[in-house]
Amino acid sequence: MADGTTGSAGPGAEGARIARAAHGQELVWRTGRRSGGLLLQHVADTFRLDAAVDEEQVRSALAALTARHTALRTSVRVLDGELRQVVHPGIDLPVEFTDLSGPDDGKRAERLAEIADQAAVLPFDPARAPLWRAVAVRLGEADWAVVLVAHQLVCDPASLFLLNAELAELCAAEEQGRAPVLPDRLLDFADHADRQHGRDRYERARRRGRDRRYDQDRQYERDRPEPHADTAEFWRSRLAGRPSGHGLPLDRPRPAVRAFAGAEVRAEFPSGLAAALRAGARRLGGSPAPVLLAGYAALLHHRSGRTDHLIGVPVSGRRGPETLSLVGALAGQVVLRLDTSGDPSFAALVERVRDVASAAWQHQELPVAELADLADLEDLQDVAEQAEPSAGQPPGAPVHQLAFTLAEGELGAPCGYAEDDLLLEVADRAARLVYDTELFAPATARALLDDYLALLAAGLAEPAAPLSGLPAAAADRTPAARPAPATGPAPATGRTPAARPAPGAGGDGRAESFPTGSPGPAGPEGPGEGRSAPSVLLRSTQ
Repeated sequence: MADGTTGSAGPGAEGARIARAAHGQELVWRTGRRSGGLLLQHVADTFRLDAAVDEEQVRSALAALTARHTALRTSVRVLDGELRQVVHPGIDLPVEFTDLSGPDDGKRAERLAEIADQAAVLPFDPARAPLWRAVAVRLGEADWAVVLVAHQLVCDPASLFLLNAELAELCAAEEQGRAPVLPDRLLDFADHADRQHGRDRYERARRRGRDRRYDQDRQYERDRPEPHADTAEFWRSRLAGRPSGHGLPLDRPRPAVRAFAGAEVRAEFPSGLAAALRAGARRLGGSPAPVLLAGYAALLHHRSGRTDHLIGVPVSGRRGPETLSLVGALAGQVVLRLDTSGDPSFAALVERVRDVASAAWQHQELPVAELADLADLEDLQDVAEQAEPSAGQPPGAPVHQLAFTLAEGELGAPCGYAEDDLLLEVADRAARLVYDTELFAPATARALLDDYLALLAAGLAEPAAPLSGLPAAAADRTPAARPAPATGPAPATGRTPAARPAPGAGGDGRAESFPTGSPGPAGPEGPGEGRSAPSVLLRSTQ
């Protein structure tokens, strides 16, 4: 494996460009610090290449990608108390080659999965570029599989998709002896970060009543795709008076220090639900996402007895045309505050969700440093202050404890960690609930997922029915009827080696539990003795 020294890719790189960290990088850094290095912040995928190319041509294509995208030559470090990205003029290509093109003994797919899993859990040093690696596996004369793994500090899931498409075009051009046809790039990732901070200065000047504008701010005003609202003020009003916690009964007391240990339950959609979801979304005037989120809010309403719910949802961070072909850490997250008061109908709740999500999307770029502007929310200000990279301790509790994501196609790989108390991920015909094993028992997670699917099906069947009239899988499941939380320390979580293929659920649609994980390195700073590295979770950001 390349050591990253060519082109002075280490911390003191000669000729490197020092730039502000992008908001997405600040979010990843803050999350990693909050976890104490227990989260494996990688994105990974395996791409197939149908091209008659040799090793040197594959290496040449990857070199072209590296020269084209500055994020692939970037490391990060803290300078004067602020997170900075260091863009290096050149790096060693972190590429390994493996040949599986011999006679197939029926275990080729298994070997490829093992190669991908091993590459996915090797740690990165954030201060040393590159923060990505590739394993090129020859499967046949014109058949390759390329495993790409990157730290979230320099790459998000949408970037992996772009790299896949560009690598395929570059290899096709090598095979056909022509120039590659690649999308134009209007700016690089470091320029994008500088532009974000120029916008931040503009917003601060607006709040302070200043008329002075920087040249970069004027450029942003000319180029921005739409008028930019005061993002911090929006979130201040949206989060004021927010509830403390989600109110769901816990099976075990919340520990003082989180271990981020996780497991998951999965379930196939019951018969007819996928078709009902598509038809219901059309009938309710939108996409499936608000309908799925409304079902989640209905579940929280039924299980907690509350009417105010905070759910974290990923966003792509690609609002302007200049970001569509950009590789880097653009993905972010917004918090949806969903209101289930007044016993609304399911259709009315979908409309509420759509309005909240639309407003949040318009104000999605909230940098970590700007959280300090929410001074009247003391807990948020504490989080912002502790989130500075130079802080001596990990930052405090997040704004939300529940999360939702919509998968493209199939569910992601099995997940062995829990960044949130609960993460609901929904795909075309299946759903899974990733849960914190220090808080919830497997049976509770299974019941929550079963109830979610039951409530979703009931809401789609009777959209005019109020939430109180929607039956769950077990109508008598109320907070008062749940067993009291256990006392004493949470039991140790059993872990099995990370599995590449995600197991399916039973034919009856009930969820199955899949605790995963594997011994090995943990966190962005290097190996962790006695700890367990979770498998990679590739979240959808669309």
